Order: sequence, then C-alpha cells, then structure tokens
Amino acid sequence: MTDTPNYSVIRKDGTIELRQYPAYIKAEIEIKDSSYREAIYKGFRVLADYIYGNNLGNKNIEMTSPVQVSEGEKIAMTKPVTISGDGTYSVAFIMPSEYTMATLPQPKNPAISLLKVEPKIMASISFSGFYRAGQVEQAKERLKVWLDKSKIESEGAFIAAGYNPPWVPWFLTRNEVMIPVKM
Repeated sequence: MTDTPNYSVIRKDGTIELRQYPAYIKAEIEIKDSSYREAIYKGFRVLADYIYGNNLGNKNIEMTSPVQVSEGEKIAMTKPVTISGDGTYSVAFIMPSEYTMATLPQPKNPAISLLKVEPKIMASISFSGFYRAGQVEQAKERLKVWLDKSKIESEGAFIAAGYNPPWVPWFLTRNEVMIPVKM
C-alpha cells in the first residue's frame, strides 16, 4: 500500500469532504508550454527519476500518492499556485511522512523544488475515471457550486490529485480535486 498524506475529515457531504491536513513535504516541478496530460507525464517522469535515486544521496524514496497537478499563474506567488490557464503546470509528489526537510535527499535536478506545505483545511471532491482535464474541470465546477452553497470561501489553488497507477481500470481509480478554504 502506498503512503498518502494523513488528514482528518471535518465534514462529509457525499463525495465532498472538508479535511484538516497536517504539514507535509512535496517535491515539485514546473512544466511549461504543455497540455494538462503532457504536463502530468513529463512531471511524473522527472519526479520519479528523483525518488528512484537521482538525488544527492543516491537513495530510493518510497513512492507515495497522490500525484498533484495544478495550473500555473504568471505572477510571483506561494505554492500551491492558483489557476489562470497560462500553459504552465506544477506537478508534485508528496514525500513519505518519515522525512523532514533536513533528512530528505536533495534532488540533482535543479528544476525540482522541495517545499514544506503548512497545515491547512482543504475542500475535496472525489471522482473515478480517467485523470483528464475535462473530468478535472467538471469536478472543479461541482466543488465551486458546493462551496458557494455552503458559504465557504476558498483561498489559493485548485489541485488535481490522482492516486492510482495507469494500469488500474478507470472505474476503480481514485481522483480528487482539492482547494484550500478559510474556516
């Protein structure tokens, strides 16, 4: 079983949850001038290379899930980035929980950033099927409607998260769209 970030459910409404996440570390790469699907493939390959030993310690790091993808923004900001559709995507792997910033091997590839994500509350909607831009957009819209109806304000970026390897049948996959919220 692959390690996933821990969280506690604050509220559940069908496929939508409000979750409290503790701090975690992610390895992230920005992919430019790409489609959503190409960004996932390109980013996955670079990050997989890092966790399979292409790091300063030549150490294998356990694969975790989900793989997170968010669209980039043209102005300077903190991560995760907000969605603006400029053809830039951030692809991230969540690092296993036993690592700290001090113990995680540094990537040899300078395009990979290691970032500590502070504790936060996220709204999440789950869906199965192929991890494609159209399905992600539909999930974002459903989550936006629920947030508006629930009078919960979002803050920050939508993040698409895929939990399964590509060989898992579409009807068994677990995918999510998440966004930080103010509570």
